[in-house]
Amino acid sequence: MEVSPELRVSPARLLTEPLSRGKIIVLNGFPGTGKFTILKRVKDLLPPDKTRLLDNHLLIDPVHAIYPDRSPQHHALRRLLRAPVFISLKQLATEGYVILMTACLAEHNERDAAFFDEHLATVRGTEIPIFWINAHCELRLLEERLRTPERCGSGKSKLTDLEILRKLLSENSLIQPQEVDRTSVNLVVETLDASGTVEKSVDSLMSMTGLTPVRAH
Repeated sequence: MEVSPELRVSPARLLTEPLSRGKIIVLNGFPGTGKFTILKRVKDLLPPDKTRLLDNHLLIDPVHAIYPDRSPQHHALRRLLRAPVFISLKQLATEGYVILMTACLAEHNERDAAFFDEHLATVRGTEIPIFWINAHCELRLLEERLRTPERCGSGKSKLTDLEILRKLLSENSLIQPQEVDRTSVNLVVETLDASGTVEKSVDSLMSMTGLTPVRAH
């Protein structure tokens, strides 16, 4: 779905926003896109005392240890864990923090749509912008990244099976945010080509979100 113009904010406008204003940046993409690697590098360029990075696996892995089968109990427990975490993230954003988050939400999935709304709830009724950035990457690169020793030995519940990845990509597409009530949510939707170097992806993300590095690459 094509993102409507009113959901976009120009970089020029973003760069004029007060530095004390917090923002939430969600990088959404399929396994192997490099979401955490990109955001970790972004975090390294920002003030450490005003930046937080939450990898979605930090909330998935404890639940996976209890309910590894992605059952209804699994998803219910994940929602319970997210609730207080998202409340805290909203509070930090109101205090001027930059919140960096990873996600893997797909289109035409009721559970993922509800999860997306949980993200919007962190800024609903505030002036805090939330950037939803869908990251895309060539299949060849996704397959290469899934086989790296770092990923296979990470100890996280990350996907490393190529056949599952191919099936996932053939049957799904990334969630496309719909129109929202602009009076209650400041949503900015963007896309990121993550097929290049990490540095290129970082520069693109920093530009589209109006972030200014305080440290060099």
